Amino acid sequence: MTPVLNKLETNRVQEYLAGAHLSPALQMDLLDHICCEIETQLAEGRSFEEAFVQTTTEWPVERLSNIQKDLHFTLTTKPMLFKFSAAAAVLAGFLFLSPFPLPEPTVIAPVIAEVVEEPSNWVAPLPIGPPTASPIAGLDMHKDLTSGFGMRMHPVLKKRQLHRGIDLKAKAGTPVQATADGVVLFAGTDGLYGIVVRIQHAGGYVTVYSHLSSHQVKVGQEVVLGQSIAAVGSTGASTAPHLHYEVRKNDKPVDPLALLD
Repeated sequence: MTPVLNKLETNRVQEYLAGAHLSPALQMDLLDHICCEIETQLAEGRSFEEAFVQTTTEWPVERLSNIQKDLHFTLTTKPMLFKFSAAAAVLAGFLFLSPFPLPEPTVIAPVIAEVVEEPSNWVAPLPIGPPTASPIAGLDMHKDLTSGFGMRMHPVLKKRQLHRGIDLKAKAGTPVQATADGVVLFAGTDGLYGIVVRIQHAGGYVTVYSHLSSHQVKVGQEVVLGQSIAAVGSTGASTAPHLHYEVRKNDKPVDPLALLD
């Protein structure tokens, strides 16, 4: 059985993350990941201190701070820039078609220049709302559910605990897709989760895809709704191929099926 960090050890990790000045949502998600990495090393025979030093060396404060900056730009600053440039384009079109004399060139030139400088492949941001798409194309999350959200007996650990997501029936190798636009927060092996992908979305939402056989995305990569990000597997604490899927809102797990109603 994989060792579990005690309260003092978990607080030590929390204090380390606090030094990176992360948002509460990002800090909570990284706490889960880093604790899992340390627990994996404890299972290999290392002491807590050795595992802590090794893990924090791989995740220095500078790297954590850069993740925060990248997420802020992609999910907040970039959509705001688009809205401004789109408004500028509408204004420029109105002025061009208007029967009235155009204002002095010095007035509209900065507006036109701003439109030209924006990347041509930007699209309007989607409304901020919960991820509601199925993580597997064509799969009905109600009909193909094998284990729901809530308290249950863990099939591997054999103890009653909160199941923070849902398990969906699927064959190994089945493509897994992003359930909303976002930025990849983590992609790799994460303790009991096995191979996992976590995606940060607008509105404080994070989706988690676990027990994968492989992934096709990397940290910091932007993904869109329906994009293939991984494949179903049975890695980590899993008894058979399936997809464990979670949705978190401001650090708290929510039932993905409740979001569909």
